[in-house]
Amino acid sequence: MAVVLRSNSDLVYLPDHGFVGDEGALRILIHITRQVNRLDISHNLLGNEGIKTLFAGLTTLRARYSVPTGGLVPPTPREEMWGLRDVNLAFNGIGDQALDVVLGYAKKDGAMRSIWVGGNDIQLNDHLDSIVNSINASHIESFSIVNTRSLVPSSVCAFFSLLDAPRLRQLHLSTCDLPETVAGAISSFLRSSRSRYLERLELNGNCLGAVGVAQIIDAIEESHFGLRQLGVFANDTRRAVDEDEVSPMPLPAEIRHAEERALGEQLGRLPILLERNRLYTRRIRRAAQRAIAPARIILNARSLTADETAQRVLSSVGSTSSSSSSYTSPDPTFPLLDLPLEVVHHVVRHTSGDAVAFSEAQFARLRAEAVDRESMKRTRRVLEERFRGQDKEGRLRLENEIREAWLRRGGWDKWESGSPRRGSKSTGVDGE
Repeated sequence: MAVVLRSNSDLVYLPDHGFVGDEGALRILIHITRQVNRLDISHNLLGNEGIKTLFAGLTTLRARYSVPTGGLVPPTPREEMWGLRDVNLAFNGIGDQALDVVLGYAKKDGAMRSIWVGGNDIQLNDHLDSIVNSINASHIESFSIVNTRSLVPSSVCAFFSLLDAPRLRQLHLSTCDLPETVAGAISSFLRSSRSRYLERLELNGNCLGAVGVAQIIDAIEESHFGLRQLGVFANDTRRAVDEDEVSPMPLPAEIRHAEERALGEQLGRLPILLERNRLYTRRIRRAAQRAIAPARIILNARSLTADETAQRVLSSVGSTSSSSSSYTSPDPTFPLLDLPLEVVHHVVRHTSGDAVAFSEAQFARLRAEAVDRESMKRTRRVLEERFRGQDKEGRLRLENEIREAWLRRGGWDKWESGSPRRGSKSTGVDGE
């Protein structure tokens, strides 16, 4: 089937086109041009071999398109390094081997942000270490493996025990028939620092049961303050099947109704917890942005020397004598820098307007950032270079990008578990 793309399109959209194996992969590759960075080839039949051919070709194209086109005009960052941003490979008959190939490519393509591989024959039995290592080392922000009922529960547990992806923001595992036995691994992951950057976790339509859902929500309540969205709807155990079981036994009606009530109770806890996380996140982000400028002024200031102090007093006395016979003290000042260092740090912390929003580690990083003169110089150079030639809208966009990068780099984009969980007048957040 012929596909016509507009010359300004960055999307190759080829779902359900009958592409099969190696030949199908080669037919897809002819549509990949330098301007393309989104690829949707879901609902085809590429299989493992087709995926290997496709991503070998994409590796070649990436090397070719990443070479500047030539000319006297310096290349833009996009011309310097080409890559795919979003790839949809759902329902292509691929397994663990192909997934390993896809993620191996993603690890090297710094532009890659989203991958969809749902509805395939993935088990996570083979190449698991390589698969998770590639996710951990990549720039992937969203990974979706929904509608994958072939996943092996024990391998899913191992997946969560190995997952440590600082750039991963969204993980989608809905309708995968995950049983209650994986809830412990998921909750352990959520309690660990490895999940700190995760903002969305979708587990709808599985078989976690009320007990499994409670474990996961407990972990969020006690340890995870950055998650903004959690999907755990339709998680009764009616369809639960053990790995060695051929078909499930239906639960008695009274047990099913009791479980539905228990699930409803657990789901009722979620809105409050997610709203808490949203407010906590807003508090730490705002506190860091408010405190950094005063911190730089105070922590980089120096006390007057004895000679400077004497000169100041004499100047004040002289000016007073010429205008009045009575002596008045010098201009009133507060000797902030003469205070003990821990008190100075306490003052800096309160310039944020929300001193308890910082964990000790976050505030230590803020102090280090404030006194890092090289960092300030680098930031100034980046601003000057990137703002050059930008209109007002472009400047606002760049300011937001730079602000987000700064917050993430310093770890002030998320509430940390070490922060005191007390309310503040500015947010109205109540304590635990």
